[in-house]
Amino acid sequence: MEEIRSIVARFPQRELDIRRRVVRDAHFRSICSDYEEAARALRHWQQAIEEGDREGGRKAEEYVGLLGELEGEILAHLDRP
Repeated sequence: MEEIRSIVARFPQRELDIRRRVVRDAHFRSICSDYEEAARALRHWQQAIEEGDREGGRKAEEYVGLLGELEGEILAHLDRP
């Protein structure tokens, strides 16, 4: 379940809920996959910043915002019955 690695790392206390929901809900699985892709992109741009890429800071900031939005969606799904 590669698509939940980053979200489980972000919310380890919700791991069981995440694993249960990802098995049952295709839409939730898709959001988690989007989260994983955005987390990977953020890591890329953070590395680019370390290597002196001037554009990296702006891109990293965009992905931080996107991850925040996706976290909100994921938590909303997890809080539903």
